[in-house]
Amino acid sequence: MNNQELFKLLKNSKVAQVASPLSPKLRRSTSVPTHQIIHTPQSSAHRSNYGLKTSLPRQVGRSHVVFNDLDNFKGMPDVEKYSGQYYNLLKFKESGMVLKRRPNEPNPLFPSEVTKSKSFGSLEEDGNILSAFKLKNDASSRDVLKIIRKNPELHSKFQNWLLENNPEAILINNPANIERLLKEFIGSDRGVSKNKVKVSDFTRKLGKTARSSIASKVQGTAGFSYSQKGRLSNTPNGVKYNIIAPGRLVDDREAAIGGFVSQLSDRSVTLQSNYSKSYPGKHSRQFVMPFKLREAELNHEGKVRISSEGVIAGSWMNRMDIPLNSKNSFTPANPNFDNADARNSDNSSLENLLGILSSDTKN
Repeated sequence: MNNQELFKLLKNSKVAQVASPLSPKLRRSTSVPTHQIIHTPQSSAHRSNYGLKTSLPRQVGRSHVVFNDLDNFKGMPDVEKYSGQYYNLLKFKESGMVLKRRPNEPNPLFPSEVTKSKSFGSLEEDGNILSAFKLKNDASSRDVLKIIRKNPELHSKFQNWLLENNPEAILINNPANIERLLKEFIGSDRGVSKNKVKVSDFTRKLGKTARSSIASKVQGTAGFSYSQKGRLSNTPNGVKYNIIAPGRLVDDREAAIGGFVSQLSDRSVTLQSNYSKSYPGKHSRQFVMPFKLREAELNHEGKVRISSEGVIAGSWMNRMDIPLNSKNSFTPANPNFDNADARNSDNSSLENLLGILSSDTKN
């Protein structure tokens, strides 16, 4: 990789666009929302009129900006003109990918036995160890460690309980059976400390949600995509059966596609990975290659998981061969640092010339 290609790679990467904060307090968790996306028409954007009560340091000229705060110790508004999250949303919508949502609870609008609340339900209704400790299914590791510290003798008590009730489980190592017995032991309430549920856990104090209260749930697709499954996608060239999007390999099983990190299958990207890593003078992340998007799923925390597979067909391999007469070509100052083929050809011609001169002098 030469100097010009390294400069372009750094310039177009996210590393050059992320500013390191002066102190960790600038991005601390606060009740004030941060990174708000503000939209204004293009005519107002050229005048830097975004409805803010202060003028921007310079003209932005873009319809969308990311706004953090107006008054800070620097005396200037914290505004970013590249709203990456918004454009990632637009790129995902333009792809036409259907966003799947797997609800972890039935619809509460239709009452039945399966729609009863199981957040702190009994062990028989919800076969989960967290529910036995009266913890939510999305409890953090900090809450789990707090319960474990309250039960320092949990392991010894469980071993003694197994000797009395089910001694053959100690000799036969069956993880599924041990898990079932552990649920039964915790549910029997043999001096096991559990989480105490309070009314304050479900309320708000001074307009702020308590840390132990129920987290807000993502409703539907959270406005991320409204595409429906089974809809026919038609193009001027015919029906579109699959979604092909460009991306870059960032790991053996991961690729950056449209601002998201997608999971890949090994067999579909073996050729692309070997070619991009073995190409002389190029970095593997410089290659833009096609990928086939299989599915996109939204979990209950609002995170999007995209799975895709590589596409071997295409002319993406030939795009990295820059012609000599191109403006992007780089001519080294020292010709000795050119490619190996040129050096070998120059050396061979020089050796032939020296051989001719030496033969003439001998004659």
